[in-house]
Amino acid sequence: MARLLWQVLEDPQVYKDLQNNPHSFRFKEGPVVMVSTIHRPPHVELLKDHHGRLTITGPLANLMDAVAHSLNFTYKIVTPPDGTYGTHSANGSWSGMMGQVVRKEADVSLGPFAISWKRNQAVDFAHHYIFDYSSFIKSKGLPEIDPWGFLFPLQPKVWAALLAGLLVAWLAILVLGHNPDGSRKVNRASDLFFQHLKIIFHQNLTIKVKRGSEMVLLGGWVVVAMMVMWSYTGNLVSLLAVRHIPQPLQTLRDVIEESNLKVIVEPKTILTDTLDSVKSGDLRDIRDLVNVGRIKYEVSSDLFHVVDTLVRDGDHTLATIKISLIKFISELSRKTGKHSRCDFYIVRENLIHVFQCMVGQKGNPIVPAMSHRIRALVESGLYEYWLMSNIPFIENCRRSPSKITVMEPLALTNLWGMCVLLGVGHLLALLTFCLELCVVRCVSGRTS
Repeated sequence: MARLLWQVLEDPQVYKDLQNNPHSFRFKEGPVVMVSTIHRPPHVELLKDHHGRLTITGPLANLMDAVAHSLNFTYKIVTPPDGTYGTHSANGSWSGMMGQVVRKEADVSLGPFAISWKRNQAVDFAHHYIFDYSSFIKSKGLPEIDPWGFLFPLQPKVWAALLAGLLVAWLAILVLGHNPDGSRKVNRASDLFFQHLKIIFHQNLTIKVKRGSEMVLLGGWVVVAMMVMWSYTGNLVSLLAVRHIPQPLQTLRDVIEESNLKVIVEPKTILTDTLDSVKSGDLRDIRDLVNVGRIKYEVSSDLFHVVDTLVRDGDHTLATIKISLIKFISELSRKTGKHSRCDFYIVRENLIHVFQCMVGQKGNPIVPAMSHRIRALVESGLYEYWLMSNIPFIENCRRSPSKITVMEPLALTNLWGMCVLLGVGHLLALLTFCLELCVVRCVSGRTS
């Protein structure tokens, strides 16, 4: 029967050889190494075999198998009762996987663990196998038409150029054109302006031009205006088939200011330790959300279900390592069928940046030996290959568009921007009419 690692290391010669030759050492008598882990996709997934024994799959399982083969040991999986990474309490003890390693209930823990000063005082870190970020995941809104989309076929500079062209054409024909006898200059100017405006809106002209210069000026404006408006019409038809998918949260400040949004985090992680330690800034404001009941805690094994339920409903967001968020999005996209719909997005701004590693008992010589082999596997690109291979449809939702094209009838709710513009126009017309009545009455009163 194979002995445990600590029993094998009681042999002074084995201990000395392992300590002095971590790069080349190999156990002659394969010991059993106790390995602590939790369910943490995509790095590691916990399973039970037909005998009820815990087993692991995923990139970390591949990494552990390669290291075990190189050092000639086998390993047994154990899990912490609280299912967490572990944190340091006021009485000096550790919980979670950290506690199992510190209490020597496990020789190593797969993690992934971020490096911190407190953790480094209690355990030894092996070489990191990935660099990652923490961020938020949020459900996308329902596709909707931008009510002001009728302004988008032309860029603001084109609208400005069109207005400038209108003014130039109007002033040119006003200065160079013929002024009929008996007509007032103000009336002539306003008539010409509205005639030029009619061209933009495809309305009939009532202006009479006789001179060749007037015909050239007016004809040039007709060509320019019609070309621009034909382009506008074609682009507008295309834009009306576009639906905008709202993604309102993009920064930490957006998360803080969304008062109805609750934030889900894992307990006893590097993220919670960081939030507890910061004194100011956005991270401190996020930590203070606990005071208003906007922070909830869920263990790692429940996160996929949390994303599929609470986060999908729209009033929750989850903060965790970005590669895990990508895994959740990919798995949920696969569940939608052959169309692979992407219902979630990752907030653009990150919370913290971390190196992620395995940890081992403080001073245990097996940690440097494992670290050397982990470094070789990571630098060869194997771990990244295993990790990417464990995330199906990874590219489907990584850069999913915020706009989609659909073919369906338009509703009044999609076009309220144009209705607002129409209402404002009618209101201005009514005010102008009332002003004209007042002016007429004033003038009539003076003449009488």
